Amino acid sequence: MIELSAFPLDKILGFVNSIFVFLAALAALIFVHELGHFLIARRCGVEVEKFSLGFGPKIIGFTQGKTDYMISAIPLGGYVKMKGEDPKEELTDQTGSFSGAPVNHRLAIAFGGPLFNILFAIAIYVVVYMNGAPNLSTAIGTVKEGSPAEVAGLQSGDKIVGIDGTEVKFWEKLQEVVHKNPGKRMDFTIERGETQVINLLITPVSEETTNLFGEKEKVGLIGVTPLVQKVTYIAKDSEAEKAGFNLEDKVLSIDNHLFRGWMDLKKYAVDKPGQKVVFKVTRDGSELDIPITPRPKTVKDQEGKSIEIGELGLGLTGEMILERYGVFGAIQRSFEETVRLTFLIGQSIKKMIFGTVPADSIGGPILIFQIYDEQAEQGFNQTIRLTALLSINLGLLNLLPIPILDGGHILFFLIEAIKGKPVSERNRERAQQVGFFMLISLMVFAFYNDIMRIIS
Repeated sequence: MIELSAFPLDKILGFVNSIFVFLAALAALIFVHELGHFLIARRCGVEVEKFSLGFGPKIIGFTQGKTDYMISAIPLGGYVKMKGEDPKEELTDQTGSFSGAPVNHRLAIAFGGPLFNILFAIAIYVVVYMNGAPNLSTAIGTVKEGSPAEVAGLQSGDKIVGIDGTEVKFWEKLQEVVHKNPGKRMDFTIERGETQVINLLITPVSEETTNLFGEKEKVGLIGVTPLVQKVTYIAKDSEAEKAGFNLEDKVLSIDNHLFRGWMDLKKYAVDKPGQKVVFKVTRDGSELDIPITPRPKTVKDQEGKSIEIGELGLGLTGEMILERYGVFGAIQRSFEETVRLTFLIGQSIKKMIFGTVPADSIGGPILIFQIYDEQAEQGFNQTIRLTALLSINLGLLNLLPIPILDGGHILFFLIEAIKGKPVSERNRERAQQVGFFMLISLMVFAFYNDIMRIIS
């Protein structure tokens, strides 16, 4: 028998809230996707017989016009059933049928779902940037010894506000400019202290780094990291939680070494697995010492070698500035962000297919729920940004030329448009059987990865 009193009420409520947020986001993504198919089908004169969120038996629904709207039992997708969509369906009247629609109309209907997912992401980002998206400032934390920044005279605590006369507010933009200009001498405008503004000439050096996909690439670097001191995330059941860290704590030092950012965290804590270290933090205007022993963990380094590090379960950030725009500025910025993420996700999918990205990085519903659980603690802004990211991901995955997905249907219709006649029913059935097997295999593999992450 399970004793409910063994589970703290706040954790139960937090778990219920995470489930609600996850299911609401999943329902929104499915609804938007199917709405794309539905609206374009109606626009093309095709009758929609069913509009369902979920698969399997109907739980609740209603009928309006010629369409049954319903919520079904299995919440792992949705579908739009159109008149004449099934090739085996015998119709005495082809009027308003999917099979009787011109091939360009069928192409548009198939493309409608992924298109609406992308448009949904853009709409979310418009709201995000009108409301204000927190971005890391350009305050300097650590300056690497012997780096171009140190040679030029850049100091910890300085803030970079411009490069070659162009305003730079956010760390992401600073990083982008520096990475793209190795070997180019640039004029950095620096705020030092409350009133002093100086200019420093810094030439980024070309160095090899590892990108998001684990690939080696050469970029420009000046040898600085952001000023990162505030605790913004504490992993559940981590050493940081056990030690008593609180959100909003500000880290001042580790073992009496001044703390300015990630380099210091790595040097004085992460590189000391199993060794007790003492963090000095400020909390509510008071200073206190928090002893913690980083949990030993074996990971792969950039060269693929196994190394042992100290895991804290601590997330830190620096000074955050709101990136906020009016309506037109938010629309422009949302397009830029959606294009950037579409490219990154497209690259990720491509590299997974060709084996560049490890297969164990594929995740399923459990991983997505865990991420939503973490993001829900960060606030509404982070949650809807994650929803936008997943909407783009869903749209692109559905464009893969796999029979049973939208991309597979699009491929069939393109072949029909080129050949002037549809793909034979026998070939379509065989392809769809292969596609169904591939999709089920991928889902099983994703669930396996999710379970193995939990176990490990």
